[in-house]
Amino acid sequence: MEAVSSTLQCTTSSFPTTYLGLPISDKKLRKCDLLSWIEKIANKLPGWKASLMTLAGRAVLVRFVLTAIPVYLLVAIKVPKWFIRAIDKIRRSFLWKGRKDINGGSCLVAWEKVRRPIDLGGLGIHNLEIMGWALQMRWLWIEKAKPDRPWAGLEVPVHPNTSVMFAISIVTTVGNGQNTLFWTDRWLHGCCLEDLAPNIFSCVPLKLRRTRTVFEAMQDHTWVRDIRSALGSRGLVEYLELWDSMAGFVLNTTDDIHHWKFEASGIYSTRSAYRNFFAGSITFEPWKRLWKSWAPLVFSRVNFGLKSCNL
Repeated sequence: MEAVSSTLQCTTSSFPTTYLGLPISDKKLRKCDLLSWIEKIANKLPGWKASLMTLAGRAVLVRFVLTAIPVYLLVAIKVPKWFIRAIDKIRRSFLWKGRKDINGGSCLVAWEKVRRPIDLGGLGIHNLEIMGWALQMRWLWIEKAKPDRPWAGLEVPVHPNTSVMFAISIVTTVGNGQNTLFWTDRWLHGCCLEDLAPNIFSCVPLKLRRTRTVFEAMQDHTWVRDIRSALGSRGLVEYLELWDSMAGFVLNTTDDIHHWKFEASGIYSTRSAYRNFFAGSITFEPWKRLWKSWAPLVFSRVNFGLKSCNL
């Protein structure tokens, strides 16, 4: 450590420590390491001015100030659930009563409904847990789209929901096949082999699923040797179909291209990733007439949900 310190001309300290404003540690972060971020959010409350703000004004402050503070932390760290609950308590209390803490019975609408997008019947206040999942997906995208990064190949600590959503959001156009996983990426007819040949996929060891590239698999039909268990009748049918598909597939010298299918540009964005976690939700049809009006907004409780009325 002394040799490194003298060579790099830097100071040494012990974990946990702060780097670029973020708490880092060689072990699990302690509760006290994250409390400072909760205090930052609490200190942004306008105090006595809150009583002079309307519910609409407090909603805007929650959306664009209190919610924006933890984003920097959520990009880099997979925070525990108690941290999200503590921030939600502050945001919820300020929205309804303009204070840091409130007693039970002050909330007019369930917090889950409030945190939904506006066109889905909510107030557009971000769900921080889902936002964290969407922000973490950025590292998976960079690792896939720019494999020359020094940290590419290391285990990225992301939530399981992030990994699953990322897997179904990427479609690959194969060139040389060196940056596409044969068994898990969506490269054959826009699908992954787990969907096309589930019985064969279950016979491949987990390590090979995570590491075998298309380039490696196509060399001397290496993908056939990855199948380590006996195939049943249905597995044999899948094998023959997969063999026919592989027979007509030819690699070239261009790089693999990965497309984010929820953007026209094909490039990942946190906004589209966050929105995709609400796929399948019921849309609130009149939202444009209520929220896109030029008239000032007044909040009222109607049909167990918050809607705006034109003055």
